[in-house]
Amino acid sequence: KLALNQERKLVAKAKEKARSQLIQMFNADENEKDEEDDLDDEEVGDNEDEEFRWIDHIYDDQCDPAEKPMSVLGVLFGGIKRQSINFVLLSFVAAFMKRAEGWSLIDVLYYWNCTATTIGFGDLSPKTQLGRLLAVFFIPLSVVTLGEVIANCFAYVTSRAAAKAEKDFIRRDITLSDLEYLDVNGDGRVDELEFVTFMLLAMQKVDMRMMNDLKHLFHALDAGKDGFIQKEDLITLRQRKRLARKMRRRARHWKKWYENEARSFFS
Repeated sequence: KLALNQERKLVAKAKEKARSQLIQMFNADENEKDEEDDLDDEEVGDNEDEEFRWIDHIYDDQCDPAEKPMSVLGVLFGGIKRQSINFVLLSFVAAFMKRAEGWSLIDVLYYWNCTATTIGFGDLSPKTQLGRLLAVFFIPLSVVTLGEVIANCFAYVTSRAAAKAEKDFIRRDITLSDLEYLDVNGDGRVDELEFVTFMLLAMQKVDMRMMNDLKHLFHALDAGKDGFIQKEDLITLRQRKRLARKMRRRARHWKKWYENEARSFFS
């Protein structure tokens, strides 16, 4: 036992030493490669081929959408344009309220602002029956319309920040520690499924619970348990469902028969 323990310690020390040397060699190679890449970039300059910069264009459709405005002010005007029908209806209702209440244009705009922003000071409110009836439609419509415009602005800002964070995460270098974390089965290699799973979890596109549910769904559809979903698996599942329905119908039939027999016996 002592000899085995001593041998295990020596093997562990040798593995750790080899691992540290490998990390040093990897870091040295990476530094040399980075220096060479910097020199190559300086030589190539602006004439670099586009196919070698494909990573810069992954999220162009999210970061720099051509069909969307490129500023918060542009998004604000776009939201107002999309809600133009509501603004037209609000303008007509405000005009009728102005005439019914005898308000000035400043009073109407002030009431509109207090109503849409849900401030509601209460110093200006409709007094006539017609004005109160119009306010029933004016108040909720103005609140919803302004809320949609503000929500579009916040959604644009948050989507820009999320797209930039995802782009920076994808462009960062993969280290040895990342490789060890990616290697789920411990075979020293990372396959496509492991890499895609790690990236989706790291970018918070899905959570671990969702991944486990998808795995359970795959195993449930894999009737042959061979790691693949084929036509035979679907046929087998269909037959199992039919058999299960048949068994349930038979169980209900026998249950009713026993209930009838017991009822007739005791009666």
